[in-house]
Amino acid sequence: MSDKISIKKDTVMETLVLPLYGRAYCSKHYPDVFPDKEAEALIDKIDYDFEHLDTNKMTTLVWAIRKRFLCDRAKEYLKKKPYATIVNLGCGADNSFPEVDNGKCRWINLDLPDIIEARKRLFTLRDREKNVPCSAFDTAWFEEVETAPEDGLFIISGGVLMYFDDDTVKGLFTALAERFPGGGICFDAENQAGTDKSNKVLEKSGNTNLCLLVVDDAETKFRPWSKNFGKIISFDRLPEYVSKAKSVPFMTRKIVGMGMKMGYVKIVEIMFK
Repeated sequence: MSDKISIKKDTVMETLVLPLYGRAYCSKHYPDVFPDKEAEALIDKIDYDFEHLDTNKMTTLVWAIRKRFLCDRAKEYLKKKPYATIVNLGCGADNSFPEVDNGKCRWINLDLPDIIEARKRLFTLRDREKNVPCSAFDTAWFEEVETAPEDGLFIISGGVLMYFDDDTVKGLFTALAERFPGGGICFDAENQAGTDKSNKVLEKSGNTNLCLLVVDDAETKFRPWSKNFGKIISFDRLPEYVSKAKSVPFMTRKIVGMGMKMGYVKIVEIMFK
């Protein structure tokens, strides 16, 4: 009997395969910029037809940039609040804790029960880290945050929120801002053109979980949602560590950089008052 984790097509668990594959691909081809040997090893532990994935170099690069960017923002938050809890919302097969850990913070891997069960076979929990099997939109998980309110809470979420509509995301954001003042959330988003492009890729792969959240302008979209929102930042420039990375083909860097400038893909950060 195989010890591999089996993932079937057109399931929620399939959505974790795409970014994992992207991280493994970039680690293998651009190890100086995106070293992620764990992602490469995980590919061998998962029973899934990776050959059918019709992804290009630009898409895989975006997935790798997303992970590193979210980790960097969590690190920035921990500089101000070193004892904070960091929540990896919709963690999938991402294991960013070792990269972010400052030796003081707490870490929560939050995802649906079946995905958390799969994680248990893939990862060993570290000190100050725990898995929480729960929907991101079920605020019961708030009770799992063990640090004091003044210690802070910062959420990173990659490749998750875009699959939900405005009302669903608004409910989560407003509840977070009310419960965790001084906290924040950082996530990836796409404008209408980027959303249309992503859905074409998903449809081609046979995945019916399409993107719903469209963010053309983060300030305009999110500011009216809550009086408890503080600074809202949209990062839409290719990080220097990628733009100057000679290991990444020039045209790949150029096209991804143009896509970010045009808002096809961006990282949004909302801080809570």
